[in-house]
Amino acid sequence: MEDTPAKPVDGKPKTEPGGAATIPSIPGDGSGGPGATVSARTRPRSPFMVRLAFSFVATIGLALAVVIWSEWWFWGRWRPEDSALGFVETVLGYALVVQIVRFVCARWGVAASGAGAWRRVFLAGALYGWLVEGVLVTTVIDDLPLTLVNTALSWHALFTVLLGWWWMPRALAASARSSLVALVAVGIGVGGWASFWRFEEGASPSVPEYAVFAALTTVGYAVGLALWWWMRWRARPGLPGTIVAMLVLAVFSVAYAIDRPLTLVGPALVGLALLALFSTRPGTVQPDVLGSAGPAPYRSLWRLAIIPAVAVPVFAAFAALPTPIPTGWPVFAVSVVLGTVLFVVAWLAAAVNARRSKNQ
Repeated sequence: MEDTPAKPVDGKPKTEPGGAATIPSIPGDGSGGPGATVSARTRPRSPFMVRLAFSFVATIGLALAVVIWSEWWFWGRWRPEDSALGFVETVLGYALVVQIVRFVCARWGVAASGAGAWRRVFLAGALYGWLVEGVLVTTVIDDLPLTLVNTALSWHALFTVLLGWWWMPRALAASARSSLVALVAVGIGVGGWASFWRFEEGASPSVPEYAVFAALTTVGYAVGLALWWWMRWRARPGLPGTIVAMLVLAVFSVAYAIDRPLTLVGPALVGLALLALFSTRPGTVQPDVLGSAGPAPYRSLWRLAIIPAVAVPVFAAFAALPTPIPTGWPVFAVSVVLGTVLFVVAWLAAAVNARRSKNQ
């Protein structure tokens, strides 16, 4: 997971009159704004093992953040089979996926800002979702053809990556009023979705139990974001860590395929996502790459407390109803269609934009 030093947009080193290197800044990284100069003497290249450790921490931090969205907020409660060891294993498994996605985003220029940035972010989300559901596990073939989209595109790409990884940090960096609206919306969604499991599986944690769950998972999300942001420029994803992650997931794929060849659908979908990202590479790469840094200052993380503050009353309101409400079915129906449409639209629109940027 070695970091790779950031390169200027035009690929040429830039210097100030005194010989200090000019490093493009990432919004909120504390480097002093676009084009802030940082002396080479104050930012030396760290030893390989140090860079490897920095990148590992960044990947683990981001893995922790996305696990909260992909797993814990999906299930909406503590389950009987959950354990501390299982949680660690889940974070490490997701870290393999996160490392690959971070590397691809850095090498193929998946920008986190700019007009239409969401398009390639969503394509990166598709890569993430199909790596999780089609390689890390094999749920992508559980109920074909529905599981080609659900939950890789309908949850992982749409909610975890587009919202939790990309949009939410930007909402935190916005004004207090804008953040409040975004966080209240997330809180309503988290609490409303959690109440769905009472209808779907008969699972009905008490309101105090859910309050503890919502608070702790939100803290986990905040810690994950903080670790990721802490590494910013030091944690560019490198080739060594990515090769290790790819080899481990390749072993999984081979083992699954030996037992059930149909599981190769998963790697094929990963290839489709890679093709989408490769074919939409822009002519000019933005410095704020999706997998390398977050934009919000640490002091904004306290705002995340709004999520459980809203989610718990919403959950309690549904729990008080005499008959459980299938709150998840509208979400399921819309997200499956929306995830499919967004993948197609994002690919086509990003391809047109890439062609235009290369012709300029």
